[in-house]
Amino acid sequence: MRDPAEVLGLTPEEDDYRPPPPRRWSQPLASPLVVVLVALGALAVGYAVTAGTLAGREVARVQDERRDELVALITARQERLDGLEAQADALRGRVASAEDAAAAPGLRSAVTRSEQGAGLTALRGPGVVVTFDDATTCRAEQPQDCRILDVDLQLAVNTLFAEGAEAVAINGERLIATSAIRGAGLSVLVNYRVLAPPYELAAVGDPESLEAGFRSSRIGQDFIVWQDAYGLGYEVQRADDLALPAFTGSVRLRSAVVADDSEAVIR
Repeated sequence: MRDPAEVLGLTPEEDDYRPPPPRRWSQPLASPLVVVLVALGALAVGYAVTAGTLAGREVARVQDERRDELVALITARQERLDGLEAQADALRGRVASAEDAAAAPGLRSAVTRSEQGAGLTALRGPGVVVTFDDATTCRAEQPQDCRILDVDLQLAVNTLFAEGAEAVAINGERLIATSAIRGAGLSVLVNYRVLAPPYELAAVGDPESLEAGFRSSRIGQDFIVWQDAYGLGYEVQRADDLALPAFTGSVRLRSAVVADDSEAVIR
């Protein structure tokens, strides 16, 4: 039996009742050129980062090697200096013994006085101790503002002598007319010896005069300000008895020669 709808010519087209196909997930169109450019950009960034990392590691390695070389060089020079100073001390002892045996008492006394004035003999007496130290926590924009510099010690030593100090030593290094105070990285060289903070300046002289004069000096007043602003260590103390060692370095003059009284000219 035929379908009445078919008899009446009402048969639907097959596509009228067919369900539509499921929709596909829409994706943004990607041009092959864009994909290639993105890939190349990622490779370039990766190469730059890798190259920068390798370069930084190489610089750090070279710096470490140079630092180790400098430390080894300083250590070797310090050991050689210690050995030479030991030899010099032994020779001074032999010379002193020979002078005592050969010289007249009056001549020996004159030599002793000259050596004392030149810093070649140990001295003791009352005085002051001025102590400088680096800041424990840096509160300055420039790191060097938080460290004790060679110029600070130079000014302090000059001030002590100007205020009447008869002898000065820094961390046990006796200062004489030819002594040099120079910067060496984070440390200071005194008589070509590496010193580290804190720096103690021991000065033999009248304690009251030295203390008052140093506190009122320009460098003393500056350090009061720097102590508060940058956290630098600064202290001045009187001492009843200070023992300063003799200068043990070379006293040979390379350019100066002894002049006769008639040749001496005061300018």
